[in-house]
Amino acid sequence: MEKEPEVASVESAEEDKGKEEASGEDIEELEDDTAEHFSSDDIDVDGYDKKDFVALAERMADAIKKSTVNINDVRNIDAVYKDIRSAYDEIHGSEVDEAKEAYIKANGSDDGFAYKNDNYDIRFESLMIQIRDERRDFYKKYDALREDYFERKTKLLDRLREVVDQEEKGGSKENWEAFKAIQNEWRDAGNVSSPHNGALWSAYNALLDRYFDIRSIQNELKELDRKKNLEVREGFVEKVEEIAKSLANQELTGSIMKMANEHLNEYKHTGPGPRAEQEKLWERMKAAFDVIYDKKRAQDTEGQKLMEEIYTAKASLVEKLKPYVEFASDRINDWNAKTKEVLEIQEQWNKLKGPMPRDKAKDTSKAFWGALKGFFKAKSNFFNELEAERKVNLEAKEKLCKEVEDLVKEGDVSADNTNRVIQLQKEWKGVGHVPQKQKDSIYKRFKKACDAFFDLKRAGSAEQQKEYEENLKAKQDLCASIEKEVKEKDTDLSKLPEYKKQFNEIGFVPRKDMKKIQKRFVDAINSYVVNTTEIDKDEKDKLLLKNEVDVTLKTGGNPKAMHRQENDLRRKLKSLEDEINQLKTNIEFFGRSKGAEKIKAEYEKKISKAEDEAVKIKDKIDLIRAATE
Repeated sequence: MEKEPEVASVESAEEDKGKEEASGEDIEELEDDTAEHFSSDDIDVDGYDKKDFVALAERMADAIKKSTVNINDVRNIDAVYKDIRSAYDEIHGSEVDEAKEAYIKANGSDDGFAYKNDNYDIRFESLMIQIRDERRDFYKKYDALREDYFERKTKLLDRLREVVDQEEKGGSKENWEAFKAIQNEWRDAGNVSSPHNGALWSAYNALLDRYFDIRSIQNELKELDRKKNLEVREGFVEKVEEIAKSLANQELTGSIMKMANEHLNEYKHTGPGPRAEQEKLWERMKAAFDVIYDKKRAQDTEGQKLMEEIYTAKASLVEKLKPYVEFASDRINDWNAKTKEVLEIQEQWNKLKGPMPRDKAKDTSKAFWGALKGFFKAKSNFFNELEAERKVNLEAKEKLCKEVEDLVKEGDVSADNTNRVIQLQKEWKGVGHVPQKQKDSIYKRFKKACDAFFDLKRAGSAEQQKEYEENLKAKQDLCASIEKEVKEKDTDLSKLPEYKKQFNEIGFVPRKDMKKIQKRFVDAINSYVVNTTEIDKDEKDKLLLKNEVDVTLKTGGNPKAMHRQENDLRRKLKSLEDEINQLKTNIEFFGRSKGAEKIKAEYEKKISKAEDEAVKIKDKIDLIRAATE
């Protein structure tokens, strides 16, 4: 804001008078750095993608095109323009390099390579050109305004000198009107930052005083005018004092600074008052502005402290994030867990609103977003490699599907082809994971093909179906024979292996009857074992389990039931082992008294019983594993 400085380039009498009048009125206006339409505070472009850059550029272009845009808006836009230009070029350059690398990998060289900009690139470049052109036009108009301001004020001073000279020769009413008109035009010309302001104001104030001094014929009017000026000036002083007083309970904002400066300008543009009273008024104005200055300095100090606190917090997040850049694993769950932790750090960063010290902000933000991008690039590389491996697995499974589908089309369900399908099923289990999107569909395709093959095998012809029915009848007869021996208590365990062999050799039965006849046979031979007196209970339990394993696995049954039973046995074994260990631990605490010996004997009996039971369970587990491997 302008001062009312010392007189320059005027006659010596005017200089002396101007210095005397303006020497006290040297309040420097608070610099109004308020932007009306665009603020650069808290804009951190290091985490931006191309979409974010375009959105920011659109904001800048919209702001600079507004008719009320001011110099602070344009300065903020200038600062951000440089940052986003280099940051966007870096992203675009990386994309070009990646595209070129992929082209060379596919074609062997970069001959013929041409990068096509996407919609974001085209839009961003268009906006940057618009901003650049609008900025150039703004500064051109701004510079012209400054020059026009100097020229207008200089011409007004020349006219004011003519009026003063005319007043010396003998004033008139027309001369007085001309003087008032010049005063109004001077005020309406406004203020524009210019190196000539000091000289212009000094010359103007000196000429005003000279004019009133030589108006001897209007001394009474002069005094009245000065008193009126004093009242007007006092009103502006009171308004500034009210602003200063209000700062005890509120912050100094841009709008408040602007209001104080406007009152100061109005004060300056009001004519002089009686000298003694005017000096007292000026002291009050200075005192009020001292309060405003102190408030601004305090806020600046507090703001700097807050910026340092934000920097400290963000710098600690940078250090917290650094180890994740070096993270490596071949497990999806590990990467997902680390990603969750990294996103939590990013969320903490985003919650820290407000600027950092200018000399630290850029490097700190760059370090954070660089580390974040490094982690996610490593994660992306891991999943790209994993996806490539899964695509290979998908191709392998598609080949297996096609081979089974071809066998179905041929309609040949011979033993060789049946064995081939069974082999393909085993190969399927050995192939690793496929992409998640194709996981269900490829499995359903393979299952559908295998089901179709075996359905075709079962329903191949009427003669084959007849054979299945005859096989079912044979198995039913065998079950009936065994059930009769059990009922008559005429059991002989030496016959059991032969019964199993006969059942397995009979062959396929209709699919709808398969589970039913299998269950009937298992129940029959288990009853055979239960009703015998040739072996003890433990041997019976083992033999019952062996019956179920043999029949289930050797006649096309579902092995999952055996796996479930194995898991149940393992849980029971683990519980027994824990119980044994606990008993052994407890027994060590007993002394050697007679009572203690009795308790120890009971514990040892329990341990022995549990160990026997554990051995039996292990035997059953071994039996199932031997059959399923």
